[in-house]
Amino acid sequence: MTVRKHILIVDDDERVRFVLSRTLMGVADGYDIATAQNGREALIKAGMMPVDLVITDLRMPDVDGVELTEAIKSSNAGAAVIWITAYGCHEFKDEATRLSVYGCLEKPLKVGRIRQIVQEALEDIGETEPNDRIKGGT
Repeated sequence: MTVRKHILIVDDDERVRFVLSRTLMGVADGYDIATAQNGREALIKAGMMPVDLVITDLRMPDVDGVELTEAIKSSNAGAAVIWITAYGCHEFKDEATRLSVYGCLEKPLKVGRIRQIVQEALEDIGETEPNDRIKGGT
């Protein structure tokens, strides 16, 4: 029996949420995908369901991606987190290292790269200790 993986996509741009969820639905049917329009909504959803992977924008009103990652990691250290940003991943490298972020992707997002990093992150969950480097990149 295959255990379903739970993915939470967080972005204040509805189009990005739509594209990411559609992209990941095309990868496999072993994923349950939920979306949130901001960090506050994501925290509520993460408290109500298991989360294996969070894909979050970094710059959002109220609770940003760094704050969301801190909260997710404090309650679920095994969850993988992938950041997406239009402002360049290099600006957040120290924070990503501190929080053991799995990867960071720059917008505009490339469908093939998204699928690849999501598959890698979900395969790595539970198999390895969190590392201190960003695997993603563009």
